Amino acid sequence: MKTIHILATAHGTDSAEGRAAINLVRVELDDMLRAHGGSQHTQYQVHEAYVDVQSPNVDEAALALPKEELCVIVPILLSTGFHTQVDLRRAAKNSGIAQVRIAEPLGPDASLAALQRARLEQAGWSPGAGMVVQGSAGSSRQDGREDMSQAAALLEAELGEPVRNGFVAAIDPKLADLAETEQPSFASPYLLAEGFFAGKMRRDIERVSPGTTVAAPLVNSHDTASARIIATCALNRVMEALRN
Repeated sequence: MKTIHILATAHGTDSAEGRAAINLVRVELDDMLRAHGGSQHTQYQVHEAYVDVQSPNVDEAALALPKEELCVIVPILLSTGFHTQVDLRRAAKNSGIAQVRIAEPLGPDASLAALQRARLEQAGWSPGAGMVVQGSAGSSRQDGREDMSQAAALLEAELGEPVRNGFVAAIDPKLADLAETEQPSFASPYLLAEGFFAGKMRRDIERVSPGTTVAAPLVNSHDTASARIIATCALNRVMEALRN
């Protein structure tokens, strides 16, 4: 039986809730891969790694893996960006692993838009509520910003309502500016879990548009179903990387 190592690489956060939510995603991914491997005569081993804040960082985690067994680095990240295009590639190059592949990020994906809708509905949204603003982290890379805009388009199709994307980071169009101008009834975080950006999004909107209800991030530590949706995206990306 061959072994394939899956380096499930998240951003990292100081938030205890955010850490627990991402750990739940990793547990769900591990369970899915175990079930998948049983029918493929393949053993998958899932390892944790981070690009920032938490340890082990992806460079250290990759260096620690066996050099002669296939590794797939799968970003537990929503979009293309500096971390996927620079950090993960550097880790792969320096790992010394003979066969290493880098999977695509989780999004944009229609299943994520459906999960955003579920979070909005939990916050009180219903059809006819008008334009929704989406808050995404932001990226220094154009391809990352395009991914986030595409996610907003998928959410718009899911809701049947206009959706405009704004960045929580200091990148135009800024979410705070958009919310101040539009005064929307609801805002949807395109963010995986609690952490720096989720907190900043709530504070920014409360400051400029206190009547706006901000939905929860995609995953929380008490919701296995949402973690399974994210893990399914990650599983799909792993399988795509193995086919290519």
